[in-house]
Amino acid sequence: MNIQRFLKPLHAAILAGASLALPALAQTGRGPATPEEVTHVVQIAAASDKDPLAAMRSADGRWFQKWADEVPDYNFGPDRAAFWLMSGAAKGELKRVVVFQHAVSTAAYQLQHHVQDPRATPESFEGVTIAGLEGVLRAYENMLAAHPDIRTPELDAAIAARDKGTLAQFVAALPPLPRR
Repeated sequence: MNIQRFLKPLHAAILAGASLALPALAQTGRGPATPEEVTHVVQIAAASDKDPLAAMRSADGRWFQKWADEVPDYNFGPDRAAFWLMSGAAKGELKRVVVFQHAVSTAAYQLQHHVQDPRATPESFEGVTIAGLEGVLRAYENMLAAHPDIRTPELDAAIAARDKGTLAQFVAALPPLPRR
């Protein structure tokens, strides 16, 4: 009898815990990135290099943003370049566009180079950061051709560094990410 008194509350607690955990498990039920999704992200990044505003506003751009938040096997997060872009290197609509471009460029790089967590090593983090900024600069140059009024000295300095072969040093000199 004494054991039943112990088991009933334990059983109730296990059932209550399971009922609370099941909805959370159902929400994370999506699997890892599929080869088709990887190909799709790389295609979106290539299209965004040419016309980032159109890519950002497209159904593919919206799909990418949702996918990047949900895919469980890759960590896509901010880096020094993203922080620099959001902290004033670009303003207004240009900021939104280059932040999107940075995100899709870093994601494409991570997927192509199988970098699931760029923070795992300093080399991975630097590679992802540089790839993201290179994507931003390609898109920025394409946008400048049609809209020369969007020019910013910060992005022009990054282009100059890239053209001199010193983009890695440029990135290393960017402000650090804020502490969490």
